[in-house]
Amino acid sequence: MKKASLFPLALLSLSMNCLFFTDSLAQSKEWEKDVIYSESQVPFYELPDPLHNIDGSKIATAEDWLNTRRPQIMGLLANTLYGHVPVPESPVQQTFEVIEIDTTFFEGRCTRKQIEATFSNVRGRVKMHIVLFVPNGMDRPAPMLLRMGFGDVTGDNIELNNIQAYGRLKNGTPLIDLLDQGFGLACIKGGEVVKDEIGFSRSIQKLFYKGKQSMPRANEWGVLAAIAWQFSRTMDYLEIDETVDASKVAILGFSKLGKSTLWAGALDTRFAMVFSQNSGCAGAALWRRNFGENLKYMSRFPHWLCDNAKKFIGREKDLPVDQHMLLACIAPRPVYIVSGINDLWADNMGEYLSAHYATPVYELFGLQGQSSPERPRLNEANDDRALAYHIRSGAHGYFQYDWDQYIKFMAFHFK
Repeated sequence: MKKASLFPLALLSLSMNCLFFTDSLAQSKEWEKDVIYSESQVPFYELPDPLHNIDGSKIATAEDWLNTRRPQIMGLLANTLYGHVPVPESPVQQTFEVIEIDTTFFEGRCTRKQIEATFSNVRGRVKMHIVLFVPNGMDRPAPMLLRMGFGDVTGDNIELNNIQAYGRLKNGTPLIDLLDQGFGLACIKGGEVVKDEIGFSRSIQKLFYKGKQSMPRANEWGVLAAIAWQFSRTMDYLEIDETVDASKVAILGFSKLGKSTLWAGALDTRFAMVFSQNSGCAGAALWRRNFGENLKYMSRFPHWLCDNAKKFIGREKDLPVDQHMLLACIAPRPVYIVSGINDLWADNMGEYLSAHYATPVYELFGLQGQSSPERPRLNEANDDRALAYHIRSGAHGYFQYDWDQYIKFMAFHFK
């Protein structure tokens, strides 16, 4: 099933926003010795068929997919990679408090709300923050882009004096472009409820422990699944805000957060659309290609995935799932995958092939995906469909081209 295209070997691009590299360049070259950056080195692989049940029977209808095969795959993804969210010993209470409303934000074009969410039980409490930008003058609730980023979202400001960045938030989001299309924006900080730590003593997991438990069990959630949980708790708030059209909420994440965005979109069907940018390993890229970042190097961060995932280091071919099946589990809702031509660490070809091999599931619903094994040309988006993709110039990061396509895609499906 492997489809390969040859690309010249390019230098790995580093981004200030990317959390993958903390060592010096010299050190990174040492541990990168066995990393694959050439299509000619990709091992032979066979992908599990999303349209065949565990017993070998064929899935022939969308109803069969939703009722039979999709639950199987979601269970396998949780047990082997992302981990389940356990039932807490003490119920977790959640509250939302609107702590600031500015009806004149951005020269009166929108209303900014700042919300503090608190999650608590007898084991402690964890807080997170949401900043909401809703266009003024709307005669109906606004569709929303829910963006998760790495930076602090409280007190977010906007550029009004620089004509080249006019209407952009300090996190780079072109708020002006969203508002012009009648879309709102919600911003949250990735990992505000979960820290990259060993025992999760400052993270949401601690509220879900039982008895003397001090670590998630082997099939329980790690960092990526906790970030996905954070997306869903934000959706809980958006559902009760009367200025938001909760039936039209798209979610967006980049890099590490792009991985969690896909898992959140598969888990929570309330999200109407999913954007995942430069997500790579544990995101859109296929595990079995072993290209760029792989399970071995992801395990440098011990608990991004559940502990069961470590059993498949060097044995990715034995995984009962691959990432095309994760994309398929979002069907029939629209999903958009973005790659950068120089972002070899995220395996840009593997990101496309995942969309390609997820396409037969979208076709069960009469929807168009990425049917060709040859990916679109550089800077030419295949976005007039439910399963969209583009690869653009550049490396690991947000570019204006990406934002333009996202807003166009939202307008195409939401309007």
